[in-house]
Amino acid sequence: MAKNIAVVAGGNSSEYVISVQSGAMLAEEVSKAGYNMFLVKLKGAEWKAKLPDGRLVDVDKNDFSISIDAQKVKFDCALIAIHGTPGEDGMLQGYFDCLQVPYTSCGVLASALTFDKYACKLFLNNFGINTAKGILISKNEKWDVPHITSVVGFPCIVKPNASGSSFGVTKVDEENQLLGAIEHALTESNEVLIEQFISGTEVTNGVYVIDKEELVFPVTEIVSKTSFFDFEAKYNAALSEEITPARISDEITRKVQQTSLKIYKALNCKGIVRIDYIINDGAPYFLEVNTVPGMSPNSIIPKQIKTMGLTVAEVYKKIIDSICR
Repeated sequence: MAKNIAVVAGGNSSEYVISVQSGAMLAEEVSKAGYNMFLVKLKGAEWKAKLPDGRLVDVDKNDFSISIDAQKVKFDCALIAIHGTPGEDGMLQGYFDCLQVPYTSCGVLASALTFDKYACKLFLNNFGINTAKGILISKNEKWDVPHITSVVGFPCIVKPNASGSSFGVTKVDEENQLLGAIEHALTESNEVLIEQFISGTEVTNGVYVIDKEELVFPVTEIVSKTSFFDFEAKYNAALSEEITPARISDEITRKVQQTSLKIYKALNCKGIVRIDYIINDGAPYFLEVNTVPGMSPNSIIPKQIKTMGLTVAEVYKKIIDSICR
């Protein structure tokens, strides 16, 4: 009997629409592997599942099930496609752990740690991972602009510390722009990470480990026509170019892929993650881990999968079958 798979999308962040697009594509693509796919959209306390005939039904949060024509249907696996809270910060993972429902992404600890960008940087520094100089400030503290300037200098990047999206991110070139950028970032998070801007080639690649199989995806080079790869550039094809494989040497490609695998294992990640870097003077500098990477038609991971000669359905079938034995 075919497994019932819930593709959980939506969430409570600014990337709700992008998440729903990712979820819809995943539901369509992964259904080719022979599963019964249901798109489950979350928004606050409202959880709705879309049936194959287009009807929307409520999800019973007591056991993560739905009722179809008075018959209970339980899900064998949850495929998480939520960017931001509650799908990328560990909250949804904790819920599924309590119900013993298998899911396709990182567990509670890895999700929570990677969602906190500053804590993740500190953790990975212990493993010799290159990161930019940074400083963390919170909403309720008085900001010491001279201290910030002395630590990170200009230009710098100001971003929400706990956020799964590119909203609220600003490149700051001069001190008089700093306070406005901080206020902007605080619309997305109660903490703000201010980092030294590292110039270089921006690259990213996906990775997953299943049992003894380690699959590191090709490296993609990101060429932004804006001052940096912000939300607008990420989702507007006219403002950026994504080149796979990246136009970097074989040696640097190996460094990036080896670093991605090292980070994946250090954080005890699960499922597909995408890790972003800046290449400066031949060395990859870690930017962030995306534990629920975008899977819409314009997203990077589907393109990397295609470059490897694989399909999204093939890759997710391996992941789903490995956790639903």
